[in-house]
Amino acid sequence: MSCKVNYAKAYPFDIPEASFILDKDGWRPLPAEKHATKNRHAVIASGSNAAPDRLQTKFAGHGHLLDEPVYASRATLHDFDAVYSAHIASYGSVPATLAHAPGAEAEVFVTWLTDEQLERMHETEAVGTNYDYVRFDGIGLVLEHGSGYTYAHAYMSKRGCLNHDGEPVSLAATKTDGRMWKAMTQSEVLDYVRTLTSPHDHTDDFIKAQIDCPDTRADRTAKLAARALDHGWLGSLKVLK
Repeated sequence: MSCKVNYAKAYPFDIPEASFILDKDGWRPLPAEKHATKNRHAVIASGSNAAPDRLQTKFAGHGHLLDEPVYASRATLHDFDAVYSAHIASYGSVPATLAHAPGAEAEVFVTWLTDEQLERMHETEAVGTNYDYVRFDGIGLVLEHGSGYTYAHAYMSKRGCLNHDGEPVSLAATKTDGRMWKAMTQSEVLDYVRTLTSPHDHTDDFIKAQIDCPDTRADRTAKLAARALDHGWLGSLKVLK
């Protein structure tokens, strides 16, 4: 099995058990009292943006952006769950988005980003193509050290939520109390997407094809998006970019 295929199956990668800091020296755990939030953008990370190694990859070649560290706070997001988006990422995985899930409590992270770090994140998220950068108001977000917020930003899929029998598909890697929907690992969701878009392929060949060929990836994304579900949030949501 190729390294690229293994990498695709590893999404959302290694997410720590506690808050962390990422800078030029790498990442390390972060005590609650050391979080820097002033003059930063609070962005909910529901998928691989909560994985420090993945964040480090996104800033590779842009090391100056880590002159100021990225702070990531572990948090609980009420009435939402992390679910799969109805698209395929360039590295072959089915990535995450958020969906309204009344009564659920999802363990997420909040990344605290400078203006320059945020612009780089927009580039890596294909804002305008695969995601919208949005602001939620009227939500319940509680950081692990106790601070509560009623607003935050997030990357929300423009493609919609992956549809499985009329319901979104939750990320098995995300711990969510009161979960409403079936959860799948990345390997399971990739095989499910294979059955929808190219059922006669072997799973690893299927994954390799969508990594290697942008046209194949775009065609499969279009098929998933055509039957996708809305995120379901009826509260305040403003698309910023």
